[in-house]
Amino acid sequence: MHDNLSPWDAVIQYYGKECPGQAMKSEDFYYQKLWIFLGIALGIRLILSTLVYGYPSDMGCFSGWSEHLLRVGFSRFYSGEIFADYPPGYMYVLAGIGALRRALNLPFDSSIYLALLKMPALLADILLAFLLYQVGKRASGRWVSFLVALAFALNPAVILNSALWGQIDSFFLLPLAGGVFLLSARRVEWSVVCWVLAFLIKPQALIFAPLWLFALVEQKSFWLFLKSTLLGIGTFVLGSVPFVNIRTIIGIYRGTMGSYPYATLNAFNLFAFLGGNWVSDTRKLFLFSYRGWGYLSLLLIVFLAAFFFFRMKTQEKFYLVASFLSFSVFLFSHRMHERYLFPALFFFLLWYLFEPQKEILILHAGLSATFFINVGLVLLFVLLYEVYHVPRWNLWLLFVSALNCILWGFLLWQIIKKLKSEGTIG
Repeated sequence: MHDNLSPWDAVIQYYGKECPGQAMKSEDFYYQKLWIFLGIALGIRLILSTLVYGYPSDMGCFSGWSEHLLRVGFSRFYSGEIFADYPPGYMYVLAGIGALRRALNLPFDSSIYLALLKMPALLADILLAFLLYQVGKRASGRWVSFLVALAFALNPAVILNSALWGQIDSFFLLPLAGGVFLLSARRVEWSVVCWVLAFLIKPQALIFAPLWLFALVEQKSFWLFLKSTLLGIGTFVLGSVPFVNIRTIIGIYRGTMGSYPYATLNAFNLFAFLGGNWVSDTRKLFLFSYRGWGYLSLLLIVFLAAFFFFRMKTQEKFYLVASFLSFSVFLFSHRMHERYLFPALFFFLLWYLFEPQKEILILHAGLSATFFINVGLVLLFVLLYEVYHVPRWNLWLLFVSALNCILWGFLLWQIIKKLKSEGTIG
């Protein structure tokens, strides 16, 4: 039966829907095993979260913001009394953490409080893994989706970002991932609500905004566009109104996106490879400044993403384009931070569940490795040497940046092959 299949394709066909001997096992069997492994993954995170303080400026901000919220409330939080460059979405979580710390009378320097500060991201890691299983079990079968969920939950790069660094990228990714899934299910208006929730947490949600624009254009429905817009605006207003002034919140976004005007901020991408790490984005590089090249790159990325999206007719195009946007903007745009690649680690696995090809796993594994080295090196420089800027010509920086460029070329080649195989391009 497998005479004309490659070994990889034979394995996928064999295990893809149900592993023989396991087909008769109930859904409870998979849930039981999954939650055991996810519990282990959470336990590993909890232990590691207490061993390393995390990235000092991020952890200090989260702790300080949570206490300031309790002192002055939401309405005065953005009054300028303290530095605060995050939008209001995550402030609700930090207020809860601060209240819990006070209720338990936890010292600021205690291991329990450190784990509590990191807990939203740790739990989000686990929920994202569970989402991979839930979404993928019908597309690729319970066995494959089970393994993919574990691949995310036990990924050292994911653990590093939440448990050791202490960042909330996985918490931000939860509504974003839910929104992409709802887009693929043609529930566009509710997916817009999810996108706005992600935008309320981090402005990096703008990287994925073209995907929602494409989906609305594809539907060709004015009423759907109007309903989605109203739901999105309503969600943004409701999320922001406790902080009194919408204009103030918009100012926070403008300030955040206008801060750190550098070609790249420890993101091992094309600009880093060209010597642009922590170099002003107004400095000239060949014909244009780094900023100019960044904007040109964004236009080209959106054009390519639109071409891929409207040429493809299958459901996996949503996950493919989300992966493409995440990786491409990180690699070619200016003012990128080292952690902005994180969503790609999730979306490549989601794409794989709907199109189980080994090349997608190679991309996921490669990006996991480059992300781990990039984020790990930045964290080590800070914790060991109190140096926040990786030197421009650091060999690891150059090597990983070059590897990311090679991986992007491999991704583009895979997408072109897919389009050719579907007959959408000649």
